[in-house]
Amino acid sequence: MRKLGFLLLCASAACSAKPRLPATPQGTAVLEVRGAVKGGPHALGRADLDHLPRLKLQGAEPRSARVTLWEGTSVAALVSDRVDLQKGADTVIVRTADRAAIPVPLTVVRQLKPVLADHADGVRLATPVLAWPTVDQNGLATDPRLAAWWARDVVAFEIVDWRQTYGPALAAPDGAADAARRGAGVFAESCIACHRMRGAGGERGPDLTTVAARLRQPAFLALLPSHPGWNVRPRGDLADESAGELWIFLRAVAGSTGAPEAALTADRGSAIPALP
Repeated sequence: MRKLGFLLLCASAACSAKPRLPATPQGTAVLEVRGAVKGGPHALGRADLDHLPRLKLQGAEPRSARVTLWEGTSVAALVSDRVDLQKGADTVIVRTADRAAIPVPLTVVRQLKPVLADHADGVRLATPVLAWPTVDQNGLATDPRLAAWWARDVVAFEIVDWRQTYGPALAAPDGAADAARRGAGVFAESCIACHRMRGAGGERGPDLTTVAARLRQPAFLALLPSHPGWNVRPRGDLADESAGELWIFLRAVAGSTGAPEAALTADRGSAIPALP
């Protein structure tokens, strides 16, 4: 009797198990799911994506602010529901054709159910858009992280352990001021999707590991107000403070790499406090 019950349980589990993502694509590969997944990487063609669960949602892309009906593949099906995750996997890096690398918590994907949209208001898109339900999810539009999570021309989802992937890159050097640790948080929120830091991050912009050895403080801070990535997140009265803490972090990192001390010395008269 126990054996029969066990067999029935196994049969039920097998029937309810969701089919896994393919290892090879139907036709030309348009998307890859890789990283901390068992049995991966998975390459998918357009036909593979069309056979996965599809969703519709209403959302306003930040750069246009226009509410649009997005339709496409469920991202949860790609990075959570139909892959075997390795232990510690908690973040999906959204990689785009222009070499951005946008980290998004897996819990957010499961809860908010974004789509990899191939249609917008019924019109086929030339390149896929990672779209979020800002209309259906009250309060999502006010999340300061949201603007960075929208992505165009997505080519891969890479699943990682945040601490292993970004922890060493964002750790303030030993002996650094508390402001440097806060600046590491600013870098994680505003910079790492487009810029590399100690080997981690995007490659849309230049590597910033030793930027404080190449630019003086006033020159660096003068670039921020017109930088698209910096302006994605509203900062209000904290803009100067965030910029200062970011610089202190960058200066501490550059100093730990052996950059010349003269290059790390801020110009006199700067409103941002120098690292002690």
